[in-house]
Amino acid sequence: MIMASNIAIEKLSKDNYDSWKLQIEAILVKNDHWNFVTGAEPKPEITGDADNATAVAKWISDDQKAKADIILSIHPSELSQIKNCKTSHELWTKLQNIYESKGPARKATLLKQLLFTKMTDSKNMNEHINEFSMLVDKLKEMEIEIANDLLTILLLYSIPESYENFRIAIESRDELPSPETLKIKLIEEANARKNKEIPTFHDSQRALYTEKKKYERYRQTESRQRKKKQKQ
Repeated sequence: MIMASNIAIEKLSKDNYDSWKLQIEAILVKNDHWNFVTGAEPKPEITGDADNATAVAKWISDDQKAKADIILSIHPSELSQIKNCKTSHELWTKLQNIYESKGPARKATLLKQLLFTKMTDSKNMNEHINEFSMLVDKLKEMEIEIANDLLTILLLYSIPESYENFRIAIESRDELPSPETLKIKLIEEANARKNKEIPTFHDSQRALYTEKKKYERYRQTESRQRKKKQKQ
């Protein structure tokens, strides 16, 4: 992980480019280095006077800081692909070319991931929804728009079988909710289920009272049986 202003982000690997990109961009913006990375702040032309030399030196320094921020946020296994990049803009462009392929194979992979992504009972609902949304966003970047009703159905059938009653309730409506509305309802449902798993103080007291009553009935039965034996 890389630390920036007390914020930790996962280092870039083969599997997390999209989330990494958002976070490293935020760090570069925060450090006033984003314009160097995008090329919006080009290197000043060298004219030879003192002021120009100072401006050029400052640009090189800031650009190298931006480049360093990016390199430090990349997993060592990925560094060999960008070792010859001279500027932060060159480095960023190289990463885009490597990880932002928009060819048919990439589109097919993302569509398959969206179609077959499934949440297990042990998985966090928020994480599952974030992963689902990220796949949809990636496809949008490739100009693949999926109808809202279809997205709702895909999300509805990506949750575990334990949510079957919830799924039936949603499908029985006259109209399907939008994907965003369904996400909210899924999180609410998951939180409600989680809260049911945690016994409240009253639940604990009720359980203790029940156990106490069971013990008292057991003692009473045992006492009656002893008395019967004594009479015999």
